[in-house]
Amino acid sequence: MMNRREALKNIGLSAGYIAATPAILSILQSCTADIKLNWVPELLSEDEAKILYQLVDLIIPETDIPGGKSLNLAMFVEKYINNVAKDEKAQMFKKVAGIVLTEFGVSEDKPVKKIKTEEYDAFLATYLRSSKEQQEAYQKEMEQMKSPEDFDKVSKDAKIFMYLTAVRDLSIWGFKTSEEIGENVLAYLPVPGEQIGCDSLEKLTGGKAWSL
Repeated sequence: MMNRREALKNIGLSAGYIAATPAILSILQSCTADIKLNWVPELLSEDEAKILYQLVDLIIPETDIPGGKSLNLAMFVEKYINNVAKDEKAQMFKKVAGIVLTEFGVSEDKPVKKIKTEEYDAFLATYLRSSKEQQEAYQKEMEQMKSPEDFDKVSKDAKIFMYLTAVRDLSIWGFKTSEEIGENVLAYLPVPGEQIGCDSLEKLTGGKAWSL
């Protein structure tokens, strides 16, 4: 069975492509290892940001290569949503982050620090490992939105599914686009040479996906 290191090295963008605009690259450059995890969220509350951090850590775990924590991917996700996504999408993301907080039962008696890893893992599994048919149903619900005002008509589960999908997609994209992973983990060629279109990835890069 492929281990987590190999899985991360071969992650593709099938979950969704995002163009590498200057705005995106500047956000990635700001998410360096010397930035502490207690960054001040721009969009989310502190508790919402902490839950985002834990979810991203499970999506891109730390192994013998950097993961969500080292690369500050939760910060990247929050900055991207707040600074690059359209205002209405940012506000929807914020609303669902609050719903997620409620789903975990966060209160004075149960602060975020008391949420167990198993709870986060089960939460991700409920939505991101749901059946293909269920995921398609969630997507159809969201596609029926004609305006931001229709957001309240969407089911709670569909909202959470789309929130987690966005978190997963941005985490994967941020992982692959970070300088550390691009240059030291993925196949990296700073000055592209000849194009070889009919050879195996194993022969060309040792099985590694190309850095973006």
